[in-house]
Amino acid sequence: MTSPPSSVRNARESDLERLTKLWTEIADHHAALDSLFRLRPDAGPAIARVLASQLADPDAAIFVWEDDRGVRGFCSVRIDRAPPILEETRRAEICDLGVDREARRRGIGKELVRAAVAWVREQHVARIEVRVATGNREGQSFWRAVGFGDLLHVLQKRL
Repeated sequence: MTSPPSSVRNARESDLERLTKLWTEIADHHAALDSLFRLRPDAGPAIARVLASQLADPDAAIFVWEDDRGVRGFCSVRIDRAPPILEETRRAEICDLGVDREARRRGIGKELVRAAVAWVREQHVARIEVRVATGNREGQSFWRAVGFGDLLHVLQKRL
């Protein structure tokens, strides 16, 4: 398929309801991969608060992809600072990326990632990370296709 026309913009407070729905949709997708990602039944207001705090944070950005049907996808990114013990004290992390089920595989995710990467460059940060569940094969393939590679393996033990 061809890439959609550029419809990426910064998210606004008026987008919070739709962003919360999209965030819930991607959480449900991840919960099917691992119960760790299962949301509480009353999570909606807390998700909206998290997103609102990201909108207000100068070290974070949320981008949305919008067409005539409204916001169809979003990408949130933030800058983290480390103690000054390493040479590199700032890094960025793409926290969330979600595209409406009906709008997937049209290049929307790639456009959103491009916007996030451009924003990170504007902040003069040299590295960007993303976390992807090991069971999320589709997500692993997507992130590799847009240029991300292995850095760390996070191990866990359930108690």
